[in-house]
Amino acid sequence: MQDISSHKFFFTAFFESFLAREQEDTAPLRLKYEHSMRVFDHCERLADSEEFAAAAKRLSLSFPLLERAALLAALYHDVARFPQFYHWRTFRDTISVNHGLFGVKILKSEAALTAERPELRRLVYSALALHNRYRLPPKLPPEIRLIADAVRDADKLDICRVFATHLASGEPLSSTVFLSVQDDPELSTPKVLEDALARRVASYADLRSVNDFRVLLGSWQYDLRFAFSRKRLAREGYLQRLLEDLPLIPIVRPAREQLLADLRHA
Repeated sequence: MQDISSHKFFFTAFFESFLAREQEDTAPLRLKYEHSMRVFDHCERLADSEEFAAAAKRLSLSFPLLERAALLAALYHDVARFPQFYHWRTFRDTISVNHGLFGVKILKSEAALTAERPELRRLVYSALALHNRYRLPPKLPPEIRLIADAVRDADKLDICRVFATHLASGEPLSSTVFLSVQDDPELSTPKVLEDALARRVASYADLRSVNDFRVLLGSWQYDLRFAFSRKRLAREGYLQRLLEDLPLIPIVRPAREQLLADLRHA
């Protein structure tokens, strides 16, 4: 088991430094801290799977280095969310800053990885810069793709929990979490539904409603790179709950039924 206690200490201290300065609303900061820790847990289990070990074995780098890179990239993947919310009051990259690239800048300026090997730093920085891309570039070095895929899978697994828990709470929807989309049960965007039916990942840029958010999350099952992740997504039940709560209206029903059927056969 990898010992990254010093990194967890640094990450927690960095989070708490913004928590102490926040005068209005600490909930979004706490949300991202909890999310980061859960993404780390997902990635730790993934890195411990036979599937990850087999993928790592095909590469020229050692397994301990690849495992450590995946864990640190998962821990730090949203490190930029704290200053992003503090300075811009949003998690929307399009109107603030690219939190993946900003995260790399923060780790370098804070010298968070100076004790790690250069090869590991390269993998972590690359995964952070890529984890929030709509699609990964097609010709990535295989070791970078492995780490980026692991972090992206773990990230998606916990984001489904975040949205399912928030919607089930019965509390007013957070505009920060839901990016200010409309809570209208009759509103769904045709492009989002078309992407889901084509088994393509829908885009944040097309979202207009909570229904769209549910369908977008459902489409993420087509982008998970590890069978481990697809099985875990189905087993945890968060995505199933999100999809089952889609309205049974004609425009939504075909996508709802397909997404649920594909999830059950993960």
